[in-house]
Amino acid sequence: MKFELRPVHYDDHQWLIDLHNDPIVLRNLTNPEPITFEKHMEWWQSIIENKKELRLIFTVDDVAVGFTKFYSIDRANRNCVLGADIHKNFRGKGYAKHMWSCMLDHCFDNLNLHRVSLTTASYNIIGYKVYSGLGFKVEGSLKESLLRDGQYHDQYCMYMLKEMWKNAST
Repeated sequence: MKFELRPVHYDDHQWLIDLHNDPIVLRNLTNPEPITFEKHMEWWQSIIENKKELRLIFTVDDVAVGFTKFYSIDRANRNCVLGADIHKNFRGKGYAKHMWSCMLDHCFDNLNLHRVSLTTASYNIIGYKVYSGLGFKVEGSLKESLLRDGQYHDQYCMYMLKEMWKNAST
């Protein structure tokens, strides 16, 4: 199987909206509001104009499977924040590890970053297992920072250094 990251094409946008509006994805986003095509395209325009943001499509054998997000890219300090979602048709197939591996390779090899981080909801057990399995370490938490279904939940803050990834992936 061939796992790759590629740029977002215009034809991907409806697929991205469907992915975003999936209830499982919405539950794990900081802002759990569904979006319309118009709102998505307004947002997309702001992303492509922002040099500190990058979005790529994760593909398996040239089929779109996931959406990868590189936030707050700080080239001076060589770090960024990561996020990603897998389309519902491809969950449970073991692709998350490959997607995150592609993202980490992109960060450390192509963007020449030193550090990456992410936040994940305390109830996102599957995500937590993927991240920790890749070598991400918890560095703290944001107490009661997500409100879902009338209850507050913590977010775990996790990080990976280039040296940690290179040691883990060899």
